[in-house]
Amino acid sequence: MVGVSYSPTQPMSIHSVPTSTRQSHVPSTTILIPNQNIPTIHQFITNWLIMDPSLLNKYQHNKKQRRNYQIQPNENMKFVYLLGGRFRTIKTKPITILTGLVIVIPGVLFWIFEAKHIWRDFHPAIVILFSYLWWLTFMFYFKSTTSDPGIIPRNIHLPKTLQNNKVTNPPEEYFNTITLPHNKHNVQVKYCASCHIWRPPRTSHCSTCQVCILSHDHHCIYLNNCIGERNYRYFLWFLLTAVLSCIYLLTITIIHLTHTNINQSIRKHPVALLLFIYSILALIYPFLLLLFHVFLTSQNLTTREYLNYVYKIKNSGYVNGFDQENIFKNLYINWIGKSGGIALVRPRDKYEPGDLRFENIEPLELAIAVSER
Repeated sequence: MVGVSYSPTQPMSIHSVPTSTRQSHVPSTTILIPNQNIPTIHQFITNWLIMDPSLLNKYQHNKKQRRNYQIQPNENMKFVYLLGGRFRTIKTKPITILTGLVIVIPGVLFWIFEAKHIWRDFHPAIVILFSYLWWLTFMFYFKSTTSDPGIIPRNIHLPKTLQNNKVTNPPEEYFNTITLPHNKHNVQVKYCASCHIWRPPRTSHCSTCQVCILSHDHHCIYLNNCIGERNYRYFLWFLLTAVLSCIYLLTITIIHLTHTNINQSIRKHPVALLLFIYSILALIYPFLLLLFHVFLTSQNLTTREYLNYVYKIKNSGYVNGFDQENIFKNLYINWIGKSGGIALVRPRDKYEPGDLRFENIEPLELAIAVSER
């Protein structure tokens, strides 16, 4: 494969690349506003608390070196960073906030209206166990929605025909699907024309996030994040703890309402009835999704593989080269045993000017459609 490659965790300088191939991250039409005209509280909120890299170019930051998360190589990328690059989400419909409220609201209602009564009349352990399950659910939700799903750096494998931030006459193999042996079977790898990398097996380009994700399972609209190599386990445990929390809350409310006369209990504790209904409604979708992912993990399949090769194409003869041929081993790998690995792009590292990973290189024109598959 003809091209230029480098270690993805190390910055790659373009000082050796002709000047014509470099491109500034500050558009020439942007009006720069000096730092001293911006209130400190405004800089704190927009540059650390909630930071949108696409808006940072409006301001001059000559006195302070930028970090990787403050550089956005592609205007179509939608990342927004929180707390100085420690967490991330994407600019889209704030459905993840609604998901968080669905988790927080029943907990708050329980602690305000139910916890005291159950602690006194039943047993403190009931309240403690619910609080523990709720905390696990919220933490797995937070990790799933704000962590790196396995983003691969851009521009790792650039053809030598790069001129003016555009690849001319790329090698023919960059448009082909390459078959490689793996675990007694074959796997396929493709070149991503948008990210300019040879994608490892199971890696896919997310059209929403505009990045390639290792072991890409799916893009979750309820979490505003991709689910992949580095956060799939958090996602699985989020589903499990959410289902357990709903079942446990449902059980508590049933016992509470039927402990004495049910009509009297409803009049005296209407929130218990509300939580009962809430638990049933909130249980349905996560439970079905959990069953689906238990099935997938028992076969060591991703959602994309199942939908594209198993479900969509009946009797296609698809062979899963990652199946360990043991259900329990597959479950162990996905739920417990598989490490999330390290971040291939460290957002909080200092940005080195000329780092090719953060340069805006135009996609290969003839392969744009291919790279999105």
